Amino acid sequence: MAQVYGALADLPIEWSDLTLDQALGPVLDLARVHGPSAYDAAYLQLAMREGLPLATQDDALRVAAERAGVPLME
Repeated sequence: MAQVYGALADLPIEWSDLTLDQALGPVLDLARVHGPSAYDAAYLQLAMREGLPLATQDDALRVAAERAGVPLME
């Protein structure tokens, strides 16, 4: 257990100050408009919010990202 804690403690984890409404609203909007699952929409929304390209091999998520204007990692 100590090894797991040590490995996690070394990760560069950042916390967000978003409220549930601030985070969930855009996720649900993406799911409604572009059709991914709520889980995939959350991943897509995170990439959008952080201005990062999306890394996925899921075809449906790739299509949703392209529709939303999110660049994909090659």
